[in-house]
Amino acid sequence: MKERNSPRIWTTKTYNRISPYYDRFMKRFFPIGEIGRERIVETLTTGSVLDVACGTGTLLAMAHDKGLRCFGLDISGGMLAQAKRKVPDGHFLQASFYQMPYHEGQFDHVVATNALSGTFIDVKKVLEEMLRVCSSGGCVSIAEWPKALQGSFMDRLLVWFASLSEDAPKDYLGVFRTLEYEPEVEMLSKKFHIFRVQK
Repeated sequence: MKERNSPRIWTTKTYNRISPYYDRFMKRFFPIGEIGRERIVETLTTGSVLDVACGTGTLLAMAHDKGLRCFGLDISGGMLAQAKRKVPDGHFLQASFYQMPYHEGQFDHVVATNALSGTFIDVKKVLEEMLRVCSSGGCVSIAEWPKALQGSFMDRLLVWFASLSEDAPKDYLGVFRTLEYEPEVEMLSKKFHIFRVQK
């Protein structure tokens, strides 16, 4: 039987179209994501921060208020336009997180929130790039929905439902370990964790 390819839902075009409404949508339907951003910003010290797949720049706006030098990367020009409004003196680039146009060890902090759970995303490649551009002694942090070690029926049902929108939990702990890092894990809820490693 020939495999049927369904059209992608979360395309750059989609993000461009929803960018003016994205913040309101996330606050209404995914408040734990906002908590994840706040927790990551609480741990940021002085220096520079790169937000990978920065979206509308919510995390960077908070980091900017703490006095950090802010850099954002996203594939969507519409999302970056929103981010630039929040952080006018931030440094933003439209580029892929598989090939980040930055020097090795350029940033003190490299973060990503709600950015890596897409079914088609190669998490290992993105984390390799995040680690590459993080300085020695710097910190890489991600806030994501991890794969359950033992999923209940409801967990499996939720995963199936999420897959319809091209989302899926992943074994972030295992991926970090393949890269020879043992992350600190902060559980914000059963289904949303922060993973941190120091380079």
